[in-house]
Amino acid sequence: MRRALKWLGQLIRDPSLHWFLLIGLGNTALSVFLQLLFYSRFHWGYWPSSALAFCIASVSSFYLNRRFSFHSHGAVWADALRFSLNIAVCYLIAYGIAQPLTNLVVPKIGWPLLVRFQGELSMLVGNGLFTCLNYFGQRFFAFSCRD
Repeated sequence: MRRALKWLGQLIRDPSLHWFLLIGLGNTALSVFLQLLFYSRFHWGYWPSSALAFCIASVSSFYLNRRFSFHSHGAVWADALRFSLNIAVCYLIAYGIAQPLTNLVVPKIGWPLLVRFQGELSMLVGNGLFTCLNYFGQRFFAFSCRD
């Protein structure tokens, strides 16, 4: 337990996490805006709306995180391949969990406003799960954090 707390303390002080969160704020705002636009305005559905938004936001995320968060000096094509694989896996896991979880929980709460915006809420839950998974995937797989 002590070891886990020590590791968590080091993680919280790690500059890569701070940069990742700062860059992630901008990318998340862009992604959520696009997801909700595609889903609510264009009625494209859950998976197409979230997937297209993530593809668009991931381009800037790759370059900014590669340079500022993780200071990767590896081959760009190799980093891009690992980054793309990480994004795809994190996306499928996060959004694959978020939709059924929201579909299960929201009707039980029964609030009309939550029920009305259940699809949008599941996208927000997916985005939160994705952010957590994505940090660890980028740090330990895509860019292998080199200081």
